[in-house]
Amino acid sequence: MDNTTFKRVLLFTLLAYLLAFLVDFILFATKGYEHRLALNLWAFSRMWIVTIATIISLRVLGENAWSTLKSHLAIHKRSIILFLAAPLFVYVALGVYIGIAEPLGLFDFNSYVNKIREVLGSQLPQLTEGDLRDLAEKIAYSTVTVNAYIAAITINAFFALGEEIGWRGYLYQQLGYTPNLKNTIIIGTIWALWHAPAILLLGYNYPASRIFGLLFFIPLGIVLTYPLLLFTSHAKSVLPAASLHGAFNALWPLTLIASNLPAFQRETLLGLGLLGILS
Repeated sequence: MDNTTFKRVLLFTLLAYLLAFLVDFILFATKGYEHRLALNLWAFSRMWIVTIATIISLRVLGENAWSTLKSHLAIHKRSIILFLAAPLFVYVALGVYIGIAEPLGLFDFNSYVNKIREVLGSQLPQLTEGDLRDLAEKIAYSTVTVNAYIAAITINAFFALGEEIGWRGYLYQQLGYTPNLKNTIIIGTIWALWHAPAILLLGYNYPASRIFGLLFFIPLGIVLTYPLLLFTSHAKSVLPAASLHGAFNALWPLTLIASNLPAFQRETLLGLGLLGILS
């Protein structure tokens, strides 16, 4: 990495980190994490501040921000096809995860169904136990299949796009747009550490294991970055990375929900920990 590239990467990274910390601190100081609306606004703003950091970086460097953004958001036949196909990668990864975790007793889909059944039981007391169970199973399976995919290519992709324009767009471009090991490690590590204030201050993803969670999240971010870079390179657009990212956010919580392990073990051993990295 030459000196000019290093300065560009450093400027962008510092801006993204500073803005992220600011948003996290505001949520922490106001206890906004206790309110669903505040959490949703926080999630949206946090993801899109990466694009804001990209725009500020380009403006500081005297470059045309709009043309750069358009190049990262290229819409053509291949980018659309890969946008629709990218979420399937996460389904395959989830299948690998289940294949590893289920024989070890670390994945139990019935646990997920039972949790839905408990919620339904409190809301629909007139239904029989059998009807509640049937309805819970239908909701569980439709959520993992149809609903998760729809979310991945719509609302989740829109949220994730704010990050992907920066990480797999601008930053990747600065590093040469090649999905090699070096770029995977650099982008994956910067991306993972960008989550640090959210994890440490707010317990994001790891409420019971914040420090250990961050240590696991770094290799997880690195291994997840590689397919994101591959899709971006093949599409010459960040759109497939956004739908893949969206699918991960939609599907991967199942790896934690479908388990009865204590919180610390669930966070460090399952989908956001050791088994997730392996998968």
